[in-house]
Amino acid sequence: MTISRRNALAALAVGLLPLPVRAQEAYPARPVRLVVSYGAGGAVDTVARLVFPRVAEALGQPVVIENRAGAGGTIAANAVAQSRPDGYTLLDDASGFSINPALMPRLPYDARRDFLPVARMVTVPNVLLLGPGLAARTVPELIAAAKAKPGEITCASTGTGSSQHLALELFNRTAGTEMVHVPYRDTPAAQNDLRAGRIGMIVSTATSAIPLHGQESLRVIAHTGREPVARLPGVPAVAETLPGYESLEWHGLFAPTGTPPEVAARVAAAMEGALKDPALGERLATLGASPGLLRSQEFRAFLDGEIDKWGHLIREAGIQAG
Repeated sequence: MTISRRNALAALAVGLLPLPVRAQEAYPARPVRLVVSYGAGGAVDTVARLVFPRVAEALGQPVVIENRAGAGGTIAANAVAQSRPDGYTLLDDASGFSINPALMPRLPYDARRDFLPVARMVTVPNVLLLGPGLAARTVPELIAAAKAKPGEITCASTGTGSSQHLALELFNRTAGTEMVHVPYRDTPAAQNDLRAGRIGMIVSTATSAIPLHGQESLRVIAHTGREPVARLPGVPAVAETLPGYESLEWHGLFAPTGTPPEVAARVAAAMEGALKDPALGERLATLGASPGLLRSQEFRAFLDGEIDKWGHLIREAGIQAG
């Protein structure tokens, strides 16, 4: 059969047409890897294992938790910063994320440039936990005692440059006191010395302090947030004495820069649904934590403020990583 020139050209044109674009797979189409910046059993890991089973249920795919502890959370952060920006590798980090840029100026990543903030999940206030070596029962009494004996009241934290250390430095600068920071490698050792009166007080997370409040002359006299702590009824905020004072531990979710915004929005929506679960809220309350969801743009603004705030304090106080 003879094919006309016109038909031949038409057939050739059809052959040159682009192939139909394959529909983009709906996210998520496979399990999501969650890299947690701290070790198993710690506060960040504990919250992750409470929250993410509910997030996985909403996403319709498993969320596989991988603990990558070390170097103040920077090992995990660097690993995620270098991962493929497709939403299948996410970072679960905490307040140290906003502290490390000033504390460790040679980080292999840029906290602002290399990450897409997905959602802030929860907040946990720090608290002032006093031992038998101090008679103060209120923040004004503590300030008066510290001013009467400058450089004599000792205060422990979980380490130099930690959120708790910076909370103390902020307190000193706001109140005009000179309480001495004593870094500890672990919380139990600090608590033992507090009970024995070898140190005067600890700035601790509410999570660690709640079980100790009211035991063996140990007492929480204030928290560093703005909202009341359900498991510490009647305990006031430091800001009631020092207006504007605030120091929160927070847990947040990040993706590598370049991750599609719609993917981040999908995860944030799943997170929001999980945090509305009353049963989860009750579990978080036992840890002194509260749902504190901020979606991507709000979280970025919050994060920028935290990096600026703690960076200024670290530089002003000359704090260096221990």
